[in-house]
Amino acid sequence: MTEFRIESKSNPVIKMAKKLKEKKYRNESRRFLVEGFRFLEEALKSGKKVDKIFYVPEKEDDFRKYIEPNLKGEEIYTVPEALLKELSSTVHPQGVVGIVQMDEYCETKDSVPFRNSMYVYLDGLQDPGNLGTIIRSAHAAEAGGILLGKNTVDPYSDKVLRSSMGSIFHLPLYSDGDMMLKKLQSQGYKLAVTSLEATRSIYEEDLTKNLILVIGNEGSGVTKEIQENAEVLLKIPMPGGAESLNAAVAASVVLFEKVRQTQGKSL
Repeated sequence: MTEFRIESKSNPVIKMAKKLKEKKYRNESRRFLVEGFRFLEEALKSGKKVDKIFYVPEKEDDFRKYIEPNLKGEEIYTVPEALLKELSSTVHPQGVVGIVQMDEYCETKDSVPFRNSMYVYLDGLQDPGNLGTIIRSAHAAEAGGILLGKNTVDPYSDKVLRSSMGSIFHLPLYSDGDMMLKKLQSQGYKLAVTSLEATRSIYEEDLTKNLILVIGNEGSGVTKEIQENAEVLLKIPMPGGAESLNAAVAASVVLFEKVRQTQGKSL
């Protein structure tokens, strides 16, 4: 393993990496930054392509423990702590930052990867914490993937990454969610939305069939177009009298009711 030393923030490698803190450059390069030894270790173990890794020499023991056993030819750079802070989005960096390639999920017209899986379509979701939590729940519930609709928050921002707790490396994220939505519908998947007008609760509806669960914007909810095209209306019982649930909580409740029903059928 060859390591390179960088001392100056004017170094072109550092300048390139620093640009990835901005959504524009992440989208252009199809790469994003990952901070922390355990988080980067998860990316490597999951098989994600990691281009470059930067770490401070003071954290060499952690590097040898978490990162080195999983290396597959990535470029390694040692940098001073002040320089690592240029790449970090946290107040107290853990001492390592990696550049990870985004996966490209683009299914052919006649191929959908996971049958009998619930997909989640995000219709303008804006809160990073909510998106990270939904990714984590969808991964845990073995969902088919996340479809990112228009005006949905960037899944590769540092806040979303942190709240996903590594699940983002294990679940397909479709950047062109609207195109994937149409492909799934052409394969027989039905749109499902939570609605106060629903007559059947999630405990009465068959969630094991091919469904796309739509989660809307935190303030305005699901768009009118989606509501009008929804084929399945779901009600989450709330005997306590609250008017609504947090978007991520609602998604998690439905996802795990699907898990319960699926496991019940397999018994």
